[in-house]
Amino acid sequence: MLKLFRNLRKRLLSESKFSNYILYAIGEIVLVVIGILIALSINTWNENTKNKASENAYLNDLVKDFVINLQLSNRNIDKIEKTIPKLIALLEQSAMEAPTIALDSLNAAFTLINDMPSYNSTDRVYNNLIGSGDFKLISNAELKKEIGNYYKAVDLVKLVQNTHELELVNSFQPYIMDHLDFQAVTLLRVNDFPIPPAVEENKILDVLKDRKFRNIITLKLTILTDLLHQNRNLEKINSRIVRLIKEQIQS
Repeated sequence: MLKLFRNLRKRLLSESKFSNYILYAIGEIVLVVIGILIALSINTWNENTKNKASENAYLNDLVKDFVINLQLSNRNIDKIEKTIPKLIALLEQSAMEAPTIALDSLNAAFTLINDMPSYNSTDRVYNNLIGSGDFKLISNAELKKEIGNYYKAVDLVKLVQNTHELELVNSFQPYIMDHLDFQAVTLLRVNDFPIPPAVEENKILDVLKDRKFRNIITLKLTILTDLLHQNRNLEKINSRIVRLIKEQIQS
C-alpha cells in the first residue's frame, strides 16, 4: 500500500500535475490522521477495559471489607442497646430506699462500667487503593463520597472510644479501687486459673445511694449514648456503601 502511494506521488510530480499532487498530499495526511485516531481509540478502549477489570477486582474485595464493617457496627449497636437499660436500672435502684434486685445482679450490672464495645474498621482494600494510587479507578462518584463520609465517621467513633479509655483510667477504675471489691465488679475470666470469689461483694450496698456512684453511671451512659449514635450512623453508611458497590459490580 505504501509502495503504491509512493509510485503515485512520483508519477504526479513527474507529470507536473501540481494541483493533483496537492489533493493527493491532503488525502495522504487525512489517511495518516485517521490511522492515528483509530490507533488512539483502540489504545483508549484497551486502557478502559483494563481499568474496568481492575476496578471490579477492587470492588469485589472492597465489598467484603465493608460487609465485615457492617456486621461489626450491628454487633456494637446490639451490645450497647442491651447495656444501657441495665445501667439505667442501676440508677433506679440507687434512688430506692432499698434495692429490689439481688446483690450479685447489682454487681453484675456495675461490671458493665468496665466494658466498652470497640469499632476497629477493616481497611485492607481501602489502604491498598490509597497506597497504590488506584482509588482513581473507582468511577462511581457517589460511592467515593460515601467512603469519604465513612472514614470521617470512623474518626468520630475513635474519638469517643478514646474518651472512654481516658475515663476508664481516670474515673471508673479508680472509683472501683476506692469504693468497691474489684473482684465483684470486674469481668475476670481466666479459664486456666480460676479467680476466687469476691470477699466484699456487698460493698456496692455502701455506695449505692452516693452521688458519686450515680455520677459514674451517668458518665458511662453519656459515653455509651454517644457511641450508640456514632455506630448507628456507621451502620447506615456501611449499608449504603455495600449497596453502591454491589450495584457498581453489576452495572
